[in-house]
Amino acid sequence: MAKYKVRLRGGFSDRNNISIENREMQYESLDDRTRTMLINRVSVLLKQVSYNDQIMLHKSILVNVYAWEVDDDEIYIENEIKDVIYQTIRENTYDEVFSLLEFLVQKIQKIHPWTGKDYEELFNDVFKNEYVGYRFVNSIIVPITNETEIETINQSAGGPYSIVNTHISKAITLLSDREHPDYENSIKESISAVEAICEIITGLKGKEATLGKMIKKIEDDGIVIHTALKTAFSTLYGYTSDANGIRHAGDIGGSLSTFEEAKFMLVSCCAFINYLIGISAK
Repeated sequence: MAKYKVRLRGGFSDRNNISIENREMQYESLDDRTRTMLINRVSVLLKQVSYNDQIMLHKSILVNVYAWEVDDDEIYIENEIKDVIYQTIRENTYDEVFSLLEFLVQKIQKIHPWTGKDYEELFNDVFKNEYVGYRFVNSIIVPITNETEIETINQSAGGPYSIVNTHISKAITLLSDREHPDYENSIKESISAVEAICEIITGLKGKEATLGKMIKKIEDDGIVIHTALKTAFSTLYGYTSDANGIRHAGDIGGSLSTFEEAKFMLVSCCAFINYLIGISAK
């Protein structure tokens, strides 16, 4: 029996189905290989933090992630903190691992904005290669596996207009909360993001800022929107605005709103926002 087993994904053994690495999409569990890869990436992540910031980060992890009692005068050794983090990734449930990863990415991104490869992409590469059905989007982990959808959302959430970004961020957060998802308000935030970009482009406010009037103003200003796209999005907007729609808390909204509907609206609204920003810049 070999002491060191080769586990190269896509290598000869895996490729020829001799010793196969996991190829099942992971949704509610993480296999040992994935956990090892995540530990390796966390190691890279932690190296970005300076010594002075490490002291603050270590205490923040213990207090906020693990709810430990912490002596403010005590210095917590780096290797001890790493042992706690790595053991969590090795042994805890997938949702606890994801909560930890989100905290680390969000915290370290603020401490040390990386000029190299994006922190989120560090983990998205693992998720993609190891068949994990989640991705980091806007610093939180969401169950969206279509790479095109992720790119569309990220482009919109990272756009030049903070009010639009805020609505998209809220839509993502409401959609991705596995314990208490709020699909109704996620859809509202997605639509509000579209309204916000239309207001920015047209300058219309208040009662004048209906989607129909804003689109007409955009076209009057010489920006041509393809007829099929305009019709499609007006129809989508009507879905949330009619008597039974989300905005009136009717049958379509509330508890009957689904993840699929909220995700569809998020991706569609982000795509439309990206489109409007693109054509208005020409």
